[in-house]
Amino acid sequence: MVGFNALLVSLVSLAVTGTYADTVARSNNRIPWLDYEGIVRAGQDALNYTVYRRELAELSGASGPLAIRDELEHRSNGVPRCKKIRKRKEWRQLAYGEKRDYIKAIKCLQTKGDYNISPVTDNLYDAFTQVHQTNWTDFHGNSWFLPWHRWFVWIHAEAMEHECGYDGPVPYWDYTLDYRNPSGSPIFSTDPVIGFGTHGNIPQTEIGLGGYKVDNGAFANLRVSLPIPHYLTRNFSAWKTADPEGKYGYQLGESYSPAAVAQTLAAPTFWEFEGAMDGFNVSIPIDPTAPITLADIPIAGVHNAPHAFNMGDWNGPTWLFGTQWFPAGVVAPNDPMFWPHHGNVDRVWWKWQQKPGKQWEFNGKKGLDRINDALPSDILPFYNLGPDPVVALTLKTENWPMCYTYSG
Repeated sequence: MVGFNALLVSLVSLAVTGTYADTVARSNNRIPWLDYEGIVRAGQDALNYTVYRRELAELSGASGPLAIRDELEHRSNGVPRCKKIRKRKEWRQLAYGEKRDYIKAIKCLQTKGDYNISPVTDNLYDAFTQVHQTNWTDFHGNSWFLPWHRWFVWIHAEAMEHECGYDGPVPYWDYTLDYRNPSGSPIFSTDPVIGFGTHGNIPQTEIGLGGYKVDNGAFANLRVSLPIPHYLTRNFSAWKTADPEGKYGYQLGESYSPAAVAQTLAAPTFWEFEGAMDGFNVSIPIDPTAPITLADIPIAGVHNAPHAFNMGDWNGPTWLFGTQWFPAGVVAPNDPMFWPHHGNVDRVWWKWQQKPGKQWEFNGKKGLDRINDALPSDILPFYNLGPDPVVALTLKTENWPMCYTYSG
């Protein structure tokens, strides 16, 4: 059996080497602070490890696990190691200076070149939005969603550190602390130095379904470029249109309450966990040939509801319904709130992964046709925002290159 496992991993490794390494060659403008070759080696190592983990249960006797351990140690040679494990913290846990420096770094990205990632603008801030909206149905509402966004948030944190000098904690917004009054959270402070701001007071009709120009807080009067240049826009009252009967509570808060998160964490499989996060029933088939409508975008779920209570950039495609940019304009990263929100989405997944047997679990469907075809060897597309990682590399945050954990 051990010989078969070694052969299986060797074949997988050869296949990954041929296809995965190609993603490095396709990157014409490398980002200098990313170790492309190291990421490829780490991806191969992580994939080999998931294969061994899958086969471990079939082995018996003392020699089986020992042989696996020795093989893994051998295959880990050449893969960089974490110099330290960083701890991500809830926004309220950051000191004033850390909040100030974090927000300065986000704004700093507007002054940095984008390594020719975006055909629309030339700064790194907008490049993240460009990548997020490119072929967005490939990594939303399917099994790729969580690993893709985990890597996306990590790359953003790396950009803030290496381009803008921020080396403090990466924050998340734990909205279970604010679910009864989400927009009243301290994170939406109007403080001009450390506040993300409210939805503002000046109506905006530049784009989408309107809303309000963010005119307070540290991001007051922020201009963003996609799909066309406009002021950062929010509308914290639009949830009433999405949920006129108040089924999901004030500002959809019951969808991300402590009870809702606990129910999500109780999901027995990764695929069911993903469905609970996004507020859809994984057993209902979707017609991949049908045009995307508003009804196809759930407003419930730990991930979707915080987007949906705000009709503006952070909302994403729904905000652009009825315009020429729907449904392609998934511009949620225009809003700096995207990052602490998705930090918390990632934290909830991380907590689920701490349960016995869940760390390396990955399954479900990666297409709208709902075929069970998702594999740890899947390559996640990042459109020149660094090398394209295999899913297996995203499954443990404490491993290189991500090297982080959560405060709770």
